[in-house]
Amino acid sequence: MTTLAGRTALITGVSGALGAATATTFGREGARLIGTYRSRPSEAEAALAGIPASRRALLHADLDTAEAARSLWRRACEVSTIDTVVVNAAALTPTPLDGEDGIWDRGWHLSLQVNVVAAATLMREAAATMSARGSGTIIAISSWAALQGSRIPDLGAYAASKAALRNFAQTLARAHARSGVRVYTIAPGVVGAGMGTADLDAAQIDAVADGLAMGDHVHPSEVAELAAFLASDRCPSLTGSTIDLNGASYIR
Repeated sequence: MTTLAGRTALITGVSGALGAATATTFGREGARLIGTYRSRPSEAEAALAGIPASRRALLHADLDTAEAARSLWRRACEVSTIDTVVVNAAALTPTPLDGEDGIWDRGWHLSLQVNVVAAATLMREAAATMSARGSGTIIAISSWAALQGSRIPDLGAYAASKAALRNFAQTLARAHARSGVRVYTIAPGVVGAGMGTADLDAAQIDAVADGLAMGDHVHPSEVAELAAFLASDRCPSLTGSTIDLNGASYIR
């Protein structure tokens, strides 16, 4: 069953494992895809390769400012009417508590600009367009660190930025609850491939894995399947919710 047939989804950050898995799943469900990438164009192209050419488009976007997010939304809307936005692109930049000031400053700046300012601006633009039309879905990819802080001290800025993104998604969901726009947040645990572990050394990964109740990472396909369900309109009263996907590694 192609639950997303006839719909168009904008997915940011398809060159990474999580974005690629989401694109693949949405494509399988019949959606038209607009994927974005900042770097690694070959990986981004590969992520959409299995989708018929008539149902895919790829846009370069360096989402590190509010204006970059606005520009992306304008360009994406020129391609198609967008029914779903998956805000997946993110920066995971270490901010060591005992590191140099320059590293600290740069890490916080990038984390907030990419994960909060640009992400929230894209969601704001999408919600305004969708509200005028009377329908639409926005899915923000946050993190379990948003709800409990990072288990790795070097990733404090990342955790804080993902908490801010989650909070903004809740605000947006409430503001547009009567306009047909649904806003959800997915909070994955440690994702087994891609950005979630890219900047961590083996010892750090092992230390985090020790705290996983199921003894395994979250697989990108699991996040993708959940996002596809949320985009399907099958449970609209979930709007405003944060769905934890962490294998019982924490329960709230």
